[in-house]
Amino acid sequence: MTAPINSSDNNLRNFLYPRSIALIGVSTRTGPETFNILEQVLAGGYRGRIYPVNPRGGILLNLPVYPSVGEIPETPDLAVISTPRTAVPAVVRECVDKGIKSIIIITQGFADADEAGHRMQEEILAAIEGKGARIVGPNTIGVVNLYENLNTSFIGFLRRQADTAMICQSGIFLLGAADFTAGIGLGVDIGNACDVDFSESLDYLGQDSRIRVINLHMEGLKEGRRFMEVARRVSAAKPILCLKTGRSEAGARAASSHSGSLAGEDHVFSAAFRQCGVIRVQNVEEMYDFNKTFLTYQSMPGRRVAVVTISGGAGICAVDACSAAGLEVARFSEKTVSKLAAVFPDWMEVGNPADIWPAGMTRGYQDTLELSLDTILEDPGVDAVLVISPAYLDPGEDPKLDISIPVNRVAARHPEKPLTLWIFGGYRRELAARLEKENRVVVYPSPERAMASLAALYHYLYEVKNHHWTSPPVFADMDRKRIGDILDRGGKTGGGTINEEALQILQACGIPVLPARVARNAGEAMEAAESLGYPVVMKIVSPQITHKSDVGGVRLNLGHARAVEETFSEMVETVSSLAPHAAIEGVLIQPYRPGGVEVLLGGKRDPSFGPVLVYGLGGIYTELFRDVSFAVAPVSREEALAMIRGTKSYRLLQGFRGQSPADMETLVDCLLRLGQLVVEFPQIREMDINPLLVGPEGAVAVDARITINKKV
Repeated sequence: MTAPINSSDNNLRNFLYPRSIALIGVSTRTGPETFNILEQVLAGGYRGRIYPVNPRGGILLNLPVYPSVGEIPETPDLAVISTPRTAVPAVVRECVDKGIKSIIIITQGFADADEAGHRMQEEILAAIEGKGARIVGPNTIGVVNLYENLNTSFIGFLRRQADTAMICQSGIFLLGAADFTAGIGLGVDIGNACDVDFSESLDYLGQDSRIRVINLHMEGLKEGRRFMEVARRVSAAKPILCLKTGRSEAGARAASSHSGSLAGEDHVFSAAFRQCGVIRVQNVEEMYDFNKTFLTYQSMPGRRVAVVTISGGAGICAVDACSAAGLEVARFSEKTVSKLAAVFPDWMEVGNPADIWPAGMTRGYQDTLELSLDTILEDPGVDAVLVISPAYLDPGEDPKLDISIPVNRVAARHPEKPLTLWIFGGYRRELAARLEKENRVVVYPSPERAMASLAALYHYLYEVKNHHWTSPPVFADMDRKRIGDILDRGGKTGGGTINEEALQILQACGIPVLPARVARNAGEAMEAAESLGYPVVMKIVSPQITHKSDVGGVRLNLGHARAVEETFSEMVETVSSLAPHAAIEGVLIQPYRPGGVEVLLGGKRDPSFGPVLVYGLGGIYTELFRDVSFAVAPVSREEALAMIRGTKSYRLLQGFRGQSPADMETLVDCLLRLGQLVVEFPQIREMDINPLLVGPEGAVAVDARITINKKV
């Protein structure tokens, strides 16, 4: 068996294209409900050499059974282990001693289970270290290669071949591929992913020229940045669809800063996928639809969609779905309108949706449908078409009920524009099978699913495949020594929070900051206000207080010395009563700068992707509206702009209701610099700039807070 992949040094080849397999721990029982891997391998039609291994020996399904791995007469390309878990480490060592380089461990109960399982998984990894052997699993059904009639599952399933691949963490996505991905060509269930992981599997499958769509079912991810590098490269050649489970924020860790509480792990995954071209699907229905779409349609000139319908009400449903999916309702050219008007009743106005039922009743439905579709698809202002047609009666009983022939004729004449259908009625499945037989069109169960699929096709073709990724800029003017010194001082206490000095770090980073002075008593506060110039802002200084305004710790627009003196006493008294646990170190005095848009810039460290940026609406409304976006740092200029545009605050920055537009270049520059900061200084666990005031003349950081990792 020869894999159609040029990379001869890729160690995954023998997992999917083995010439010989050792099935270790195979059951000696056969028949229904025995879950015998050997039976399934034989039933699949695998043509390589098979070596069952069981201490009992003997003959099983006409094949000799070997009592141990060492007694196999050759070194198999692949070993599949399904022994009890306590025996697995020793069996892996036997395989390594035999020279077997590719090992699948079906058995459960390792890192997915108790402490003993964790220890045994470590034993397994120790057994292959430095030996050149690789492991898929444990806790897996292994691999599927329907091009070579190979599967290592112990359960029978519908083997429907398609040019798709699946990398998953649950075997159900291989066994149910006919339902999830419209069939399958190659699949790897990485299970616990103790060795072979998403990145390596994606890299390998991305090189296979037969695979046209790659699917991922992902529960978690290690080394997220390496995954992003591989995905960015592979997505330029073929679409990658990912069903990431565990979207709830209920399991997110609590954190003390805005960024920590907002940047739930799932948000970060979505951001990372966008940055590397992975298309996230919301459910298994969407995964199925998108696979069929990508397997059927190779192009889509633009976002303008026409609807051809037998029902005005259904047409309106389709138009609503079109808008909801971010597509455009096409406008017909004068030529198209004129040609359709010639067959439509005189009383009927031609438009989009095009209701062809009245014309079809008098001129024949199939002829009217074919003429209308040809006319509309020839229109340069139309990029795709959705046909809405019924299947109330059996299309096999009357040729007039079968629209598959005219529809496929039209699709063949216009291969550059997707021709899609929404079919409904009691015989929908029968008619859909006839329509899809030539693999020219896709039938969807609803207009929403049809439009979502077309939107995904357009997104991939124009926003992923042809996207030119740019590198993040590197700022040489950052004062790294000063930043490091302040962070070191903050970490010497065993980890903690940097409040007032955080602005100094930002300043050293090249981010504009509002001048500030700390005052420990009323006299110092008045002196600071005089130095900075009235009016001023006063804020309480306390390591224990994050949200100062919640405890009366912020006062604005203090215009003279007496106001500063009185406010100091009042603020200390108020904060002491509302936050008796807090140690008050004084107040912070800053110039009062009214106006501008308050935004939040933040950063945190994600367990999968490392440093992550947060951007959104700032000030006191940050947690109320949660108008935020995320990106794995560092970011390019285009990614920083995308973060800003992905929030409602973007409209405010553009000059809402007559206001002057904000200085976007300075705001983007601040995001870029912050991204470089959190990457270069890993001791920063979390940080917020809140607010950063952005106006027509620039941007300035008003307040900031940094949480430091403990020094080791």
